[in-house]
Amino acid sequence: MAGTISTGNYTIGSGTIYFCGSIGDQKVLGTSLQNSNYSLGNIVDTEMSLDVSYVDHYVSVDGKRIKDKSVAVTSVLQLNFTFDEMNQTNMQRFFLGTASASEIRVLQDTVAEGSAQLKVETDIGQDMLYKIPKCTLKPDGALSLNDEDWHQAPMMLEVLQYTTGETAGNATLNSSLLLIPFGAIDKSAL
Repeated sequence: MAGTISTGNYTIGSGTIYFCGSIGDQKVLGTSLQNSNYSLGNIVDTEMSLDVSYVDHYVSVDGKRIKDKSVAVTSVLQLNFTFDEMNQTNMQRFFLGTASASEIRVLQDTVAEGSAQLKVETDIGQDMLYKIPKCTLKPDGALSLNDEDWHQAPMMLEVLQYTTGETAGNATLNSSLLLIPFGAIDKSAL
């Protein structure tokens, strides 16, 4: 029940991120994206951040400034995460590269847009599934090369607004995704 204090609402656990290089891919609405072909591997930490900038309006009444309106003018939603699986696909994503035989050609694919899911499953607390129809994936800091700890690479998945026509040839899918232009959190487990 909403608003009720309950230890059942406390949650411990991290998430798994799945990324597909197609914007508005139909897999984002179901569970077929949740397989090893799309997984970013072991995610050692994940943070979701929402940054909203507002412009306030004030009126002057009897020598006082009083706020009478506030509107959001900029909204950014991103998932910051770190992976520690240094496989070819993840390194290709980190270095914004393309694969050619056994090498990664660095900075050859600087715009990695697609669809994604963040799946949080935990033994303690509530599970969650965030379905994202359009996003970009990019590095977010230094690749940690340490001889006393696991190598780690910080990345950012930035949620973008899905707009009409970004799913070619499928009007039904396009209509479904337009209802959730910044994605949707499946709350059935909450």
